Amino acid sequence: MAADHTERLGDDIAQRPIVVVLVLALASAMASAGASLLSACLPLIKAEFGFSDTQLGLLTGYASALTIAALAFPITAWAARWGNSRVFGACLAIYGAATAVFAACGAFWQFVVAQLASGFGPASEMPLGQAIVSDHYPPERRSGALALYSAGYFVGVTGGLTAGGYLAAKVGWRQAFVVFGVVAVVIAVLQVWVARDRATASPAAVPPRVPTGQLKAFADLVRNPTYLHITLGFAWASFATFGLTQWMPSFYNRQFGLAPEHAAAFFGGAYLAGSLLGLLAGGVIGNRLGGARDERLLVFCMVSYALTFPLIAAVLFAPNLQVAFVAHAAATFVGAMPNGPVFAMISNTLPRERRVLGVSVLLLALTLFGAGGGPLLVGMFSDALAAEFGQASLRWALLAVKLLAVVFFAHLGYAWFKARQASRNLAA
Repeated sequence: MAADHTERLGDDIAQRPIVVVLVLALASAMASAGASLLSACLPLIKAEFGFSDTQLGLLTGYASALTIAALAFPITAWAARWGNSRVFGACLAIYGAATAVFAACGAFWQFVVAQLASGFGPASEMPLGQAIVSDHYPPERRSGALALYSAGYFVGVTGGLTAGGYLAAKVGWRQAFVVFGVVAVVIAVLQVWVARDRATASPAAVPPRVPTGQLKAFADLVRNPTYLHITLGFAWASFATFGLTQWMPSFYNRQFGLAPEHAAAFFGGAYLAGSLLGLLAGGVIGNRLGGARDERLLVFCMVSYALTFPLIAAVLFAPNLQVAFVAHAAATFVGAMPNGPVFAMISNTLPRERRVLGVSVLLLALTLFGAGGGPLLVGMFSDALAAEFGQASLRWALLAVKLLAVVFFAHLGYAWFKARQASRNLAA
């Protein structure tokens, strides 16, 4: 009887889209927290083991990025067989166990192995979570819903930095990883119970099923110019996004002399304040600009992202912490605004059967470029410039990687041109 009552309660909750999105956002937060927890602990790990910046860049970059890349296509097949929610929950549980294993690491290769296993969390968070959200909301409301879901990522990054940095300072970095790992497993169970797979469209409105072959499906994605150039543009931008996120606590530690836990909390505060407000504003604006008007959403994304360049420069060359905090919060605000509209465009431009694969391929591109390459490039540039600039080498390394993101505008500009062309043809 108790089991039946629990099942009925879960069914009732699963019928409320807002509750489903909030639980998914919590799962997303947990899946994103591990990388920022590691980032907050980098100064402590470096001090204990004496790893170079290049090694730390490899650990925070390609060590987990390889797993994310390897799982891009298998996750699509697993989701088709067992459902998006169950696969998401299973991957989150594996991620939690791997996060706890960090506590037992004593050599660089052991950190790499643990980081590889932790890639199950971020590999599933973006494609599967967004697919479930898209099934619960119609196109004209997806920008707002996906912006709310994306808030989980930013909360997770901030929680890993602030709560993780605090725990690492008070009880030790190893114990902090154990706590985060256990919480991730608990949230995985909650997510499977509440966030059920469901489609909002009526059977007549569901697009015709398309062939399920992976190569054929991938070829269809490549032939979609809007999707292709959105993916390539954000892949280039991700060099800076992931590189700055992973190294900013170390930047505040070196540039302003903050203790590791204070540096993580300082960056986390600016990151959370800016990102949550930016997601809210971007979701509202995205909904107002229209569900299927991709060309208008693309212009909005380009304008908002362009504002991040002077603001990040203001952070890197700030004369004091107060200026750095304000500039960082502002940079995160405008940088977070495109999240909801971008994922809404991907959901709107792809048939339902392609959404998991489409977001998985986007995640693969972000991983191979930004998540893997961004932190590693920053570490390599910092080591190369250390002889000339000393402690300031990290500042110049972060600036150099940020400038790689200018390629973003070429790709989104072309996507805008093709989307506008398609709208004109449709009107004609």
